[in-house]
Amino acid sequence: MQTFTRAANIARLMAFLFSLSVLLCVPQLQAADEDVESDFWEKYDDITDWVTLRLELTPEQEKSVLPILSGNFERRLGLLEQYGFSATEYPELNRVQKEEIDAKMIAIGADTRAKLVPILNAEQLEELKKIQEEFHLDFRHRLFKDKL
Repeated sequence: MQTFTRAANIARLMAFLFSLSVLLCVPQLQAADEDVESDFWEKYDDITDWVTLRLELTPEQEKSVLPILSGNFERRLGLLEQYGFSATEYPELNRVQKEEIDAKMIAIGADTRAKLVPILNAEQLEELKKIQEEFHLDFRHRLFKDKL
C-alpha cells in the first residue's frame, strides 16, 4: 500500500471535505511520488483557490477565512486519527463509534461556521452551509459504507 505523510493526509482530507466539486482533485492529492510532501502546498493552493471562488471571498476575507478553514481540516484529521484512521488503515468501527465520529464532525463544522459568521455575508454563509452539507452527506455515506 502507499504511505503518506501527515501533510499528504491533510491534503487528502481537504479534498474529501469539499467532496462533490473537488473529488476530481483527489487522485492528484493521492500521488505516491517522492514529491508528495513538496507538492502539498501547491495542491493546497488549488483547493483554497476553489474555496475562495466558491465563497466569492474578498482578499480581506481570504486572510481571515483560510486559516480558520485550515484549522477545521486539522481538527477533522485529528478526529479521524483518534479513531485509528490513516492513509493505510481503516479501522473496524461499530455503529456507536461511527455515530460518534459523525456527530463530532458535525460539531466541528458548526464551530467553524460560528467562527466565520462575523467574517462572511449572508450569501457566503449560505454557500458555506451548502459545502458543509455536501461534505456531511458524502462523509456519512462513506463512513457507513466502510469506504472512507
